[in-house]
Amino acid sequence: MPTDETRRVLKVFGVAVTAFEDAVDKGAAPEELRNAETEVKTRLEEVTVLIEQLRARRN
Repeated sequence: MPTDETRRVLKVFGVAVTAFEDAVDKGAAPEELRNAETEVKTRLEEVTVLIEQLRARRN
């Protein structure tokens, strides 16, 4: 069963991706797009760490 931390990580990743998509769709200013993309990359790193932790637990 997913932990609260897993749910949190996936939720904030989803929010970041949605915010980036919204910024792209509305033709946001370059700085806003960069900030949104940076947030997605940061959250993706968190997801990657979570995956690595899960992988380590299975061994």
